[in-house]
Amino acid sequence: MRKSTPATPRTPGLRAARRLARAGPDCAHAEQVTRLADGLRRAFEPLAPLAPREAQLLSCAALLHDLGMAGGVAGHHKRSRDIILAAHLPGLSDRERAIVAAVARYHRKAHPARTHRLYRSLSPKAQDVARRLAALLRIADGLDRAHGNAVRSVAARREAPGRWVLELRGPGDLRYAAWGAARKGRLFELVFGVRLRISPAA
Repeated sequence: MRKSTPATPRTPGLRAARRLARAGPDCAHAEQVTRLADGLRRAFEPLAPLAPREAQLLSCAALLHDLGMAGGVAGHHKRSRDIILAAHLPGLSDRERAIVAAVARYHRKAHPARTHRLYRSLSPKAQDVARRLAALLRIADGLDRAHGNAVRSVAARREAPGRWVLELRGPGDLRYAAWGAARKGRLFELVFGVRLRISPAA
């Protein structure tokens, strides 16, 4: 496996997203999901390489994905989308802010679909970016389903053609984290054309 690229650099857009996330309902969870999303990006780089700017948009979406939780669990992914679309995020273009909003919207529930207004408004290239980033964010969010910061690191390896394993590392019992991530792994499998198995490291 080739050496992965370094962690996402801190850019003006990422700093703005972090400031907004600090006003959210669970900043610690947002930071953990951001760390996990970046770990997944690096672990799956041979399968799903991201351009540096795409990696930054993934981190922004991870930081902001749960902003809508202030209004309750139901529909919070759509409220997060709307908050991001209305937010002042210097360092992000309107197109990039729309991608971040779409990725945050798709961290749970429905997969991206052209019947959804925001997703339909994106260019085909931007839609592809949103799908790939949402696939990673969904797994990252699932890994911290308990909001307990249980997973400390991740590693991925191909175990057979078209089959990958995601191994979780941490000091405690990671079976719930693995289950949470597996529940949200279908979009990843569809986007990248693989079967994914998620389990605590042996």
